[in-house]
Amino acid sequence: MALHDHWERLSMSDRTAFLARRAAAGRWPYGAQEGWQRGRPWQPMRPLVIAHRDYEALGGVAERLLRLAVDSCRRRATTVGELREVMHDRCPQRLLTPAGPLEHDEVLRVARPDVLVCQGVPKFLELNISATIYGIPALDRMAEAYARLWAGAALTVPAPILAARSALLAALMSRRSGPGRRLLVPTWRSGFGQAAKLGNRRALRAYLRPTVESATSAGLDVVVEDLSRLRTDGHGRLYAGNARVDMVLNWFHTWMITGDSGGVEAIATALAAGTVELFLPESMRLLRSKQVLAWLYEDLDLLSAEDRSLVLSHVPWTAWAGPRQPCEDRDAVVRRALRERENLVLKPANEGSGRGVVFGTDLDDHSWRTLVTESARQQTVVVQQRVESDSVWMPFPDPSSGAQCDLRLPYVLSPFLVGGRNCGALVRHAGPDRTGSRVINLGAGAVANTTLLTERTPDHGPSATRRR
Repeated sequence: MALHDHWERLSMSDRTAFLARRAAAGRWPYGAQEGWQRGRPWQPMRPLVIAHRDYEALGGVAERLLRLAVDSCRRRATTVGELREVMHDRCPQRLLTPAGPLEHDEVLRVARPDVLVCQGVPKFLELNISATIYGIPALDRMAEAYARLWAGAALTVPAPILAARSALLAALMSRRSGPGRRLLVPTWRSGFGQAAKLGNRRALRAYLRPTVESATSAGLDVVVEDLSRLRTDGHGRLYAGNARVDMVLNWFHTWMITGDSGGVEAIATALAAGTVELFLPESMRLLRSKQVLAWLYEDLDLLSAEDRSLVLSHVPWTAWAGPRQPCEDRDAVVRRALRERENLVLKPANEGSGRGVVFGTDLDDHSWRTLVTESARQQTVVVQQRVESDSVWMPFPDPSSGAQCDLRLPYVLSPFLVGGRNCGALVRHAGPDRTGSRVINLGAGAVANTTLLTERTPDHGPSATRRR
């Protein structure tokens, strides 16, 4: 697999016509109403174009790495609670089942790994197990809108994320014994995340409407209700208003919830009674820790030759350091971090959205040593080999004049895996107003985009894989 953007290999006349239609379409509505793209004046004019075979190969690599990650966790813990202790995780998880086993199919229901492509080779920086709903409706619609604008040789839309998720929900519901087949899609209040960005529950309901429609189309009985209106009966059965619930589409972290703690407690009571199931077990959040990537490297000698090659090829070297680590092991990580400072990045193991990321090139030796040492005494951190991303030419319409602005930009490619199946992709890159940012994240001002697929490598025009 050599993963490249094939846009510049497409017919020039087809590209020109597409960009003209895209310019005439004006501002994309996708994501703007949903909060995650609100206030972003610069919007991309075209998707990444990836060969279908390479897209499928990427999904295969991702699926295998995710299963290897679970295997590494299972070597260190047999239950969810044991894994939490090994990770020294202290984040409140009110719906966690400590005695639950670490089962591959359960903890890998949804993932959205972050991938940088370096000279055509995908490098997995984070596994992002337990992905949130952010952008899923918009991404499916964005890909479809791109496809409608393209009039040349066929570019296809990846399998839609919403449909894949609804099919998995229906399959899980069909396994349940008894008559219950009702899915709860909850709303909630929070000062964080998507609910906070949208501002009120009415907007959150509108955001969730495609999810509800997709689940209903898959044959599920869906009820939308606020967490504040959940309750249990004397048998631990969960009710949303007057409707009994059998599964919860829990697209929230319990630590984010404000003012609805009674609803969370009702779900916890039903879980303990075994009358309800979470679509996303809260144990999934543990496996998104970047410490798991370090464990893959610690376990290299335990892997088959094929799996060992897969890790070495597609996971940047990663090591962890933390308060629970023996001093000699922590000191060894610090020494290597100091020797290779210019090629490393420090990251908190359990943070996201680029929080706490420090590049070794930004500090001198003394400051870097102090940072790594002190950080590791307070929390689990990883040091990871720095990856220089390939870049792509990306056109933008100027928000004031409408003139086309072309820039060459690095990007992050994040395929969604639902039940192990590759579907859709979130692409993030800078806009013309954020070209200096090295952390490519929506929270840091990056722009959201997606992909279309080409069945065969086009043979028109120069390659689009030139380096920055």
